[in-house]
Amino acid sequence: MASVQRCYRHPDRETRITCATCGKPICTECMQQTAVGLKCPEDAKMPRSARTGVMKPHQIAKTALAGLGVGVAGIFVVFAIFQIGFFSLLLSGVAGYFAGTLILRAGGRNGGPIAMATAAAAILIAYAPFVGPPLLAGNLPGYPLVMVLIALVLAVFSSRGQI
Repeated sequence: MASVQRCYRHPDRETRITCATCGKPICTECMQQTAVGLKCPEDAKMPRSARTGVMKPHQIAKTALAGLGVGVAGIFVVFAIFQIGFFSLLLSGVAGYFAGTLILRAGGRNGGPIAMATAAAAILIAYAPFVGPPLLAGNLPGYPLVMVLIALVLAVFSSRGQI
């Protein structure tokens, strides 16, 4: 059950309702009924396409934390993918898609340049221990580099927010 909060516009009013977009607590006077749920007056005025890429500070923080988590956890996933062999290209794409989707959802599904850059950074963090040393040594690893590119492209496109 939701905890009792106070409306962000009317601090004297208790509510259990939050905006479907930004999560702010709203009272019955402030709430706006939309096709996708109850929203605060600011978010109800903007169409979805106008909000794509516009992130509030807490959404940016959640996106960055999710990107860091995906990057660090991705090291273990990438290690497992490198052990598989032939299907590693397909699994790299799947891992990239899910990484981008997780980062998109963590940031409130607004996507945009911040989410796309975070998804790209997370993929690069995950693949860096496996592709970085040979690349720095002058040995351009063809197959692993293709895996990185596939994961990178799918992560960036799935984190755009316009799917």
